[in-house]
Amino acid sequence: MDMDTPTAGPNEGLSVNQAAEAFSSLLDDDQPAGAGDQVEPKKEPAADAAANHDASANADAAGEQQQGDDATQGDQTQPEMFTVKIDGKEIQVPREEVIAGYQRQQDATKKTMAAAETRKAAESEITQARAERQQYAANLDRFQVQLETALQQQQEIDWPALIDSDPQEAMRQKHLLDQRQATLQQVRAERHAIGEQAAAEQHQQFVEHLKSQRDEIIAKIPEWKDEGKRKAETAEIRDYLVNNGYTAAEIENVADHRAIMNVRKAMLYDKLMSSADAAAKKVANTPTKVVRAGSGDSGSIDKRTVAFNHLAKSGSVKAAASVLESML
Repeated sequence: MDMDTPTAGPNEGLSVNQAAEAFSSLLDDDQPAGAGDQVEPKKEPAADAAANHDASANADAAGEQQQGDDATQGDQTQPEMFTVKIDGKEIQVPREEVIAGYQRQQDATKKTMAAAETRKAAESEITQARAERQQYAANLDRFQVQLETALQQQQEIDWPALIDSDPQEAMRQKHLLDQRQATLQQVRAERHAIGEQAAAEQHQQFVEHLKSQRDEIIAKIPEWKDEGKRKAETAEIRDYLVNNGYTAAEIENVADHRAIMNVRKAMLYDKLMSSADAAAKKVANTPTKVVRAGSGDSGSIDKRTVAFNHLAKSGSVKAAASVLESML
């Protein structure tokens, strides 16, 4: 046995060479040490840098993709808003609703314009038809006068003498008389039909006029939207006109909302003045209160007296309002 390279037994320590090999194996990336083991060469620094660069680029691309996805998701959850003014108030409206509203407005505008053109064309046709009907009625009137004149002349014929002297002429005149009488009946019937048609159109125009006037007056007197209030005050206006000498026919023919507005103003003014006069008489009949010196009521009594004197002289609505205010 060689004394320079002793072997270790079960209970003996490692030799110097064995300890060196064991220590070296600990430094070789966890690879077991041995005589036949292959050691993997270490990566060059340039290769490591390239790998790190590729990993960083991939990470940046992934980050940009994530940001794009987040932005897209944000656009879907929070739509673009616009500020619009409706009835004098500014509100936020989504972009899609703004576009839809614009499209609806354009569609409504086109339909309104088309309806206006159609109505204009219809009104033009109606005007032309009325003019032609009036001309036709005038022609019928002239023809009717001619027929009536010719028939009156034929009535003056001495028919017995004509039959004796010229039976053939008598028969011709009789045939002509019958034709003219039949034609006159047709003309009168046609003229009557035209008159009824014109009267029906005038009635329809009057109804439409009343409707437009009703809309006008309700727009100026909003409280008349309540049917009960409108009927009650309309009855008061009717009674007011009757009391001021208007006949029922004159009242029924009132078809201008401006006239009704003026009558209503006059009625309300008279009611106010009547109330002021009643209040003035009531205060005048009230016993005079004796006010002691230094009392605080003298100022109000003086104001009331001045107000009543002013009302008695001017009789204005403002004076009546001053009297009512002094009584409060």
